[in-house]
Amino acid sequence: MLLRTCLALFVVTGTWAQQTRPANPAPKRDAPPARSSFIAKGLNHEQDLTDLFVGNFADLSFDRGSLAFSQLFETYLEAYSRYCSASLPPNKVEMTTQVCAEEPAPIRYPPEPPPLVPHVCGTWKTVSLGFADPALYAAKRQFDLQQSVNQLKDMAGSIKNPMRMIVGAGELSGDTDAMVRLNACGGPGLKRFEDNVARFSMGKQPLLLPGEPPPAAPKALSASVLADSDYNRLLEDLIADQAKTWLANRYLPGSTSQMIVAHDPTGRPSMIRAKYLFTSALTSGRTQGSVNVSFTDGMPTCIYFSDAPGTCQTPDRRLVTRYSSGAYIDPNAVRAKADAEAREGVNICVPDDLLAEWKNPPPGSKMVAFQRRLRTFSFFVGHAEAHDESSWITLNSNVFSTWNPTGPFNGVIKITDGGSCAVGHREFFPLKP
Repeated sequence: MLLRTCLALFVVTGTWAQQTRPANPAPKRDAPPARSSFIAKGLNHEQDLTDLFVGNFADLSFDRGSLAFSQLFETYLEAYSRYCSASLPPNKVEMTTQVCAEEPAPIRYPPEPPPLVPHVCGTWKTVSLGFADPALYAAKRQFDLQQSVNQLKDMAGSIKNPMRMIVGAGELSGDTDAMVRLNACGGPGLKRFEDNVARFSMGKQPLLLPGEPPPAAPKALSASVLADSDYNRLLEDLIADQAKTWLANRYLPGSTSQMIVAHDPTGRPSMIRAKYLFTSALTSGRTQGSVNVSFTDGMPTCIYFSDAPGTCQTPDRRLVTRYSSGAYIDPNAVRAKADAEAREGVNICVPDDLLAEWKNPPPGSKMVAFQRRLRTFSFFVGHAEAHDESSWITLNSNVFSTWNPTGPFNGVIKITDGGSCAVGHREFFPLKP
């Protein structure tokens, strides 16, 4: 009940602040939905609400079992009843809830001791929450029965930062209320929105807009590619997202330092440790905190702050998706790796008559065997770093024509001074094929 009251306050506050107009009647109830049929522009959760409308479930910032989605569903039903009651079907059903019928227990102030027996409500009454479409209300009641355990887990997981859960769910509820008033009652926009809300609650595939391709699912990149990620930028975003609902503290963007990235035996990140700075309304100046981010199978799964080191804060799923799809890859790191790999080779002078075969050796040819042997040549030990310009290799075409691939080089190659080719063209030969 307390949680419902807190969320109701957020909805009322958000509704007052938005000052949106009442929902208009639908011009064409059965018109096919299009992007222009739905309005959520300017709302804090515009992206989530729009993703539900277009059927982009993969990019939603919440899960089915989250308290945020439960509140969105509930707020939509109640807001539609308030603003669009004339658009409800003739067989609409009443939504009800149980509230305590007794006077609230008196507030006790110190030094008055607390009561020996906590106050427990003995009398309950049923109150109306408005009316709803019977099919949509049935989907909500079934959803509550199925997901009540997951919602309790969501609340328990937010014990370190309960305001994050309340503020997040409250903001989404307020935006949902405002969104209903921004759109036409019974119109194709709200109709498609509620259809997809019901489908998401039941774990079904979404309805997509006519003529639009399915949203592209983010492609998770390999661990070797993600190894070039800018982990400092990822950490900054993870902390900043968590800090949105801090009560007294304010995170200082760009203040992360002393970052250490630990890896598992496969080379994937397993833990990030770092320091960061924040200010507080309770103290003056800046304060340093520490944070650990644990990874599972190469993906960030838990954030631990120094004021509650044993409490896991779940990273925003959108940030995790962005990371797994390569949004945090550092182009400078990729370029440096490419340069380092390019340096693992040597310069070789190739005669004109062998140049075409050198560049495109036929499979199984003598040139393929020659290049394979060349990569194991002892001369390259110590010469493959940083484009050693002091010594190059020259290929002798006359000797190559009679060279036996199973025997020694015997004059096929000659080590010469670097800088230019006396014969043929300079080619860079990578030692890693």
